[in-house]
Amino acid sequence: MEASIKQLFVNFISNQCTNDEKVQVLAYINAGGYEDEWEAAIKETGHLNQNQSTTKHTFDEATLYKKIKFQAGIVKKTNKPLKWMAVAATSLLICAIGFYLLKPAVKSTPPLLVKTSAAKPLQQSSRKWIKLPDGTSVQLNNNSHLDYPDSFTGKANREVTLTGEAYFDVKHIAAHPFIIHTGKIRTTVLGTAFNISAYKANAKVTVTVTRGRVMVQDANKTLAILKPNQQLLWTPDLKAPSKQQIDASTVTVWKANDLIMDDITLAEAADMVSKRYGVKVLFKNDKVKTCRFTAAFLNRNEIGQVLSVLSDITGAKLELKNGIIAIDGPGC
Repeated sequence: MEASIKQLFVNFISNQCTNDEKVQVLAYINAGGYEDEWEAAIKETGHLNQNQSTTKHTFDEATLYKKIKFQAGIVKKTNKPLKWMAVAATSLLICAIGFYLLKPAVKSTPPLLVKTSAAKPLQQSSRKWIKLPDGTSVQLNNNSHLDYPDSFTGKANREVTLTGEAYFDVKHIAAHPFIIHTGKIRTTVLGTAFNISAYKANAKVTVTVTRGRVMVQDANKTLAILKPNQQLLWTPDLKAPSKQQIDASTVTVWKANDLIMDDITLAEAADMVSKRYGVKVLFKNDKVKTCRFTAAFLNRNEIGQVLSVLSDITGAKLELKNGIIAIDGPGC
């Protein structure tokens, strides 16, 4: 156990850190491997609180939740992403509700993430790992479907059709390109890892590359050639697709089952919650849909905890009843 790191955690929990120290704390948490220091800091801070109080006081996880929530500053609406400091802090505060330790999100260098909406897919209501006949690995997200043949033998191209979201780690076979069909968009790779997202509900395709290169095309032309940490967003109403430089690891966090909301609207967040927990969403006031914020939740968080935090952040009222989340509020 490293005493200096434990003391840093103690200061963080006690709200005695500078901004630079808070960033350092979140970096340690994100890196992982400091569970002993974190647990010792929790115990020590609880002991200090008892000694400093004139009445008997138990430093429980709810108290820690409030402290970290305050420090993270996530109960503020924002027009800009709070980047990973806020996201990591939010993860920490959510974890504090019921657990002492924060498990870091899986940060393996991801290949490609693609979201799509294809016809005739194989339905998959929960996350699933698939090994394709050519050795390519695919991890399907919730409510996603993948249609693929029993064998690629005798075929010039290895072609699959995706509806929803999946992470592909494609086996390199130069003579037989790997092609993913997602509605009107076709993504071609020679050997890489990437994420694709294309759900029918939001009618958009997002391709994110973490390793290698991919070519994205529609029926008439090449839309882009993407390199690592580049993302292409295509929607039917866009005259041209949007290409941007991003941190690809933030897009594939779902592989660890964590729920990451990075500078998104409440409408987008509600869609994520709906898919994760299998519930429906009803907005009673459309003005609240555009409230924008950044937050993150661990895979073990229950839906009630998620809705409570979203309510604090946006000022909206989120109520779950009979499998439907009713959302109301004055807007932002």
